[in-house]
Amino acid sequence: MKRSSLLARARFNLAALMGAWAMFSHPAARAYEPAPTHAGLTERAVEASRLHQVLAHLGRPLGLLEPLHIGLDLFDRDERRAWQARLDALDPAGGYRPGPDGVQGAGEWVMAGAVLAKTPPERGANHFLDPATGKGLHDDPGLSGLAHSLRLLFDGGASVRSLAAGTAFTLEGKSALDWIWSPGNDLGVPAFLDNWERAISLAEPRARESALVRALLALGGVMSVLEDAGQPAFVRNDFRGAFLQRDDGSAYEQFVAEHYGRSGLPAAAAPVSRPDIASFFASADGKGLANRTQRRFFSEGTIPADVSIERDTKVADVVRRARESLNFSSPTLSLLVLRPAQSRHYLALEGHRVLAYENTGTQVRFFLDDAVYADMARTLLPEIAGYAAGLLNHLLRARLEMTLAETSVTVRLGGEVKEGGALRVFVEDGSGRRRELPGNATSLAPGGEITVSPPAGARKLAAVLRGRDAGGSFVAADEVTLP
Repeated sequence: MKRSSLLARARFNLAALMGAWAMFSHPAARAYEPAPTHAGLTERAVEASRLHQVLAHLGRPLGLLEPLHIGLDLFDRDERRAWQARLDALDPAGGYRPGPDGVQGAGEWVMAGAVLAKTPPERGANHFLDPATGKGLHDDPGLSGLAHSLRLLFDGGASVRSLAAGTAFTLEGKSALDWIWSPGNDLGVPAFLDNWERAISLAEPRARESALVRALLALGGVMSVLEDAGQPAFVRNDFRGAFLQRDDGSAYEQFVAEHYGRSGLPAAAAPVSRPDIASFFASADGKGLANRTQRRFFSEGTIPADVSIERDTKVADVVRRARESLNFSSPTLSLLVLRPAQSRHYLALEGHRVLAYENTGTQVRFFLDDAVYADMARTLLPEIAGYAAGLLNHLLRARLEMTLAETSVTVRLGGEVKEGGALRVFVEDGSGRRRELPGNATSLAPGGEITVSPPAGARKLAAVLRGRDAGGSFVAADEVTLP
């Protein structure tokens, strides 16, 4: 049966259509491939951040190169199977898939988290954010749910099983800011905070190492969501125009993957400093990454509509009609050059090309081409990595400083936090097992300190503090080896 005839019958019961369609084989679900771009951006951000120093400070002397084991055997059965399937789906040539022993470097675990943030790919529906409204992906101007389901089936964009199970894209999703805090996101901010604390507080060394891996995976997951705020389609609600118009997904993302790969991505700009997590994404001052991306760049589905012209059509009329077709107030159009006909021209903003157009003789046609994509990439990629590095530094902004004296250890809260929190101190024996010291849980303010006397037989003292200030929740940790 032809696609056109089936589309004409779209009002028929979808369940019946699924039953008929299930008799035919299906290609795998098509979606944006997060590697190598997300892996590369995350790698650049990690290199520009202070994560290496923080890990070394926490008894991981090799920092980003420290080999860490995920310990899947410590997970419950269902969780273990789910994580194993996700890890197995990672490209073994990418440098971020653990070996058969479940071990890889700390930095690679962060990159793996960035890729897993879109594995399975429908998780990417929660990476959208319109900074003006705070909304995530929605389909107010797009296809109805039934029509979109049909489109996914015909285009190979989903399987019958995934549609029936509700796991395929439905053009609806949580906003990026809601998603990074969602209890349903195992690679969000709460997962990072909980596991960063557990990497200090759990009793067994293998369990602590596994918790550290999960914290690093969550760091990568949060960074991946922020990185998508530097892709115009994700901040202009443009899933349909950017991802559904081509068989290979977003033309811009394909351009970046083909021209940069992972190793060719530029170095990160200087890490950005923002007052809280949300403001890295969007804020009233317009300095969030989503704000900056939305107002400076078009996406494939939010360019001006083509304008029909005649011999005596004025340029001002073309500009006005093109502006009226825009979904967003910026970027906007000013003076256009319509002569000579059949020549390609560009609209430039802040020194980079953001839109291509040409006069065909009967219409002014607007589009994005490789020259536009090249300028977008040169502008956005270093900035994205700089924002991601800044967010990573923000999440790691609190520091505990443990100083060893002859018979005692002083614990002090430092870093960039403005409020204190509840301090817990742990003693580690020769086997690596930890227990919390009774009676030592106390409140510790920034710049404040307490003194702890280690018990006999102790090999290490470790401390963790969880608090909250104007910048959001934080966890500070440190450990010290005893003589």
